[in-house]
Amino acid sequence: MLDLEFFDSSSKYGVIKATVHKTGKLGFSSGASKYMDLPSMKFANIGLNKANEEDQCLYLVKTNEETDKTFRIVKAGEYYYVFIKNILRELGIDYKNESIIYDIEEIEYRENKIYKLCRRQRK
Repeated sequence: MLDLEFFDSSSKYGVIKATVHKTGKLGFSSGASKYMDLPSMKFANIGLNKANEEDQCLYLVKTNEETDKTFRIVKAGEYYYVFIKNILRELGIDYKNESIIYDIEEIEYRENKIYKLCRRQRK
C-alpha cells in the first residue's frame, strides 16, 4: 500500500525573506508579504528570545494596535518594510556595511502564530 502526501511548492509564495537596507529598513520580499499576509497588518511587535541568549533570531508578532512598543508596517509600491534601525544599533549589527538577510518561518507562541526571522549565515 502506498499513501503519498506531497509538499507545497516553494513557488506558492516565492522567496520568503527580509533584507536590511542601508537605511535601517527591514524590507520584506513579495513572497514574505504573501506568506505573512502583510497587507492585513498595521503594526508589529519585534523582540528577542530572553530565555535563550544564544538565540539571535528576531520574533515578529502581528498586531493592529499601536503602542510604544509597536513598529509600523509601511507599504512602498509593491513592498512592505519596518524601520528597525534602533534595534539593529542596540544589537550591534553593522547594517550599513554588512549584507543582512533574514529567513522567515511561522511558529506557534502562546497559541498564536508568529514569525521567526533568523539571520542567514554567510559562508
